[in-house]
Amino acid sequence: MASQNEKRMMAAACRYAYSRFVLNYAMFCESGDEEKEQASKQRCRLQEQLQVLCGRFLEGELYLEEVSALREELLREMEVLTIYVDYFEVFEYVLNRLEKRFSDETLLPVDEEELLNEIMRYVYASRETAWQNEQIRRILGQLPIRFTRSKFFSILTHALSVYEGTGRESLVQVMDMLRREALLSLPEDMAGGHKTLADILSQFQKADFRSLTHEEFQNLQNGLALAQESLYFETSDSTIMMDLVNDLYVIGLTRGEILMDSQEEGLYQTILARLYRSAKGEEAEPEEEMEQLWTQMEGRQEKYYQQWSRYEMKDLEMDSPYYESLRKVRLLLSTSSFMSLEEEKAPEEEILLSRRAVEEMCGQLSGELEQAWKALPRQVVHAFMARLLSKLPMFFSHIGELEEFIGGCLSSCTDMAELAASAELIREIMESDDALV
Repeated sequence: MASQNEKRMMAAACRYAYSRFVLNYAMFCESGDEEKEQASKQRCRLQEQLQVLCGRFLEGELYLEEVSALREELLREMEVLTIYVDYFEVFEYVLNRLEKRFSDETLLPVDEEELLNEIMRYVYASRETAWQNEQIRRILGQLPIRFTRSKFFSILTHALSVYEGTGRESLVQVMDMLRREALLSLPEDMAGGHKTLADILSQFQKADFRSLTHEEFQNLQNGLALAQESLYFETSDSTIMMDLVNDLYVIGLTRGEILMDSQEEGLYQTILARLYRSAKGEEAEPEEEMEQLWTQMEGRQEKYYQQWSRYEMKDLEMDSPYYESLRKVRLLLSTSSFMSLEEEKAPEEEILLSRRAVEEMCGQLSGELEQAWKALPRQVVHAFMARLLSKLPMFFSHIGELEEFIGGCLSSCTDMAELAASAELIREIMESDDALV
């Protein structure tokens, strides 16, 4: 009985991945001219590799080693793109707070008390703690920051003190996340294949934010807009490519183990072949014929997804010959396209953290941040502080403490342009949730 159930799982996974692959491949081949013009050398290289795999698949050759290798490359590529996204978010924070300095609009003073009252009403408009915490984090990420580094490290240690008495692994995971957010560990050769992004990033890293001219500020804004547009196309295309690779991986793991209707597979192969030839620059197929083929595809992906989603890994025995394949299939078909396929290690015996252990671990992280921030402009350091504040566990024990913290941030900002920009961004957050009366 177990073997029959496993066969059904393999069949459902294969048919779902196969039908999804056809639809995603059509999207991949129909990318617009604007996307192609903005494609980096790295993206073009990965696209070519994927097309080679698709061509071999159509010829009846599908080697999991090659599929896995391309998947690893796409994982590294997304890691690099994510770093670029994070970097430009940091510099966007800086530019947002300088913008009103170069605006022709009359700068109106911010009523700090009124703004603070609006924020507190917004945060506590709901009694749901999870919702409140999320809104607090969003506000913290836009506050004007005037902490010294020692003050910030004190806040960091205080926030992470909640892990005293818990397992060490939990705090390690949080600190690893904070290191990623602070961009303390960068992939090798980030510039490789991404010249435009690397050049724009270098422009920001060399900027003197204390004495920017209007022209320099405008150049940085234009560079940021170009980088964000490029990253949108790069990350979207990488996600589509990863979905295609994941589906090929699933087909490779399952197709040889199941029987499949020859007419159905023929439909998939016909569509794929026509798309492939068109992408190679050969004469496009008549629209009427393609329309008839697409009509036959309607509802297939949804049907097979419903079949696949009925099954659970808990229904399998660990010693099943299909267990490892189906474990990978489950990950490949998950909602997280870039999921690692490595099997999670069983947790070791938890080491409960003492207060001293937490302080020592926080001290190590603070030392890494101190070293990384030494050469950075004050404005950029403040951006990183705001970024990390929005990721920390809630460190306010009561409403009054939160109110005092936010009020202190507002009152300590003597730069009227920055304060006005922060107030505007915070109000945009609140208005987006219809929180203001």
